[in-house]
Amino acid sequence: MFDLPDAFARLEQPEYTGENRCYPCTAVNVALSLALAAGIGAAVSPPVGMLALGVSLALVRFRGYLVPGTPTLTRRYLPERVLERFGKLPTSEPTVETVTPAGLERVLTAAGIATDGTDGLRLTPSFRTRWDDRLSSDGTADPGASAVRSALGVDEVDRLGDASFELEGRRRVRWESTAALAADAAAAAELEGRIDGWDRLEADERRDILTGLRLLRDHCPACGGPVTATTERLGHCCRRPRIAVLAVCDECGGTLVDFSVAESRATPWLELAGAETSDGASTAD
Repeated sequence: MFDLPDAFARLEQPEYTGENRCYPCTAVNVALSLALAAGIGAAVSPPVGMLALGVSLALVRFRGYLVPGTPTLTRRYLPERVLERFGKLPTSEPTVETVTPAGLERVLTAAGIATDGTDGLRLTPSFRTRWDDRLSSDGTADPGASAVRSALGVDEVDRLGDASFELEGRRRVRWESTAALAADAAAAAELEGRIDGWDRLEADERRDILTGLRLLRDHCPACGGPVTATTERLGHCCRRPRIAVLAVCDECGGTLVDFSVAESRATPWLELAGAETSDGASTAD
């Protein structure tokens, strides 16, 4: 015989309901439920739309959200003034559930990984030493799928090239070099014991932190040579400008960081790179 109370109990997620309910997440999901029901009602029939609304609200009631990943999405994309009103801004403690580029400095300094002095953000001597020790013991020659699996917290990783991999059979990621990959693998192993909540971060959030750490390196993980970080403003006749961030070893020429980001989102990366933006003549697609 079907036990309805038992079914509800199995459906419920206490970590996201009751006193643990996140009201910004709930508000977002209720709005999505109404929009979904309205769309189904218009496309199919009003009774079907009402049924969809009931099911959606029940999921929000018992699971805390309708759309998987809502807690992370809410923290990442809602304005800080909204998160502050509901008490959802990250605290100064090195405990994280989600990380954005704008929050990297706060997380790194709270965890004792970096310090913010008169010359900008710098790695603490203790973390720099531990990171280099792990690089020396693990090596930089050929990090493989297991290193990526551990660093990004994913279950399935297939190697495609020297520094490119496929995650979970559907998404491809690529590092700038095997040295950059080795640096991330060594840093991730050290972060597991320094940041409470590291194991709950998504792959993209881990990559943001690891990329930020590579920007703070002043010497190459492969040869030990000095690393120079530069930034450039890339203009385009048909799109909004972007900021290119590049960190390259002066001795071996190895690339540690190479990416571009919309100009409106570039400030935290520029602060980590410790560089001013120069106007570039590039109009590349």
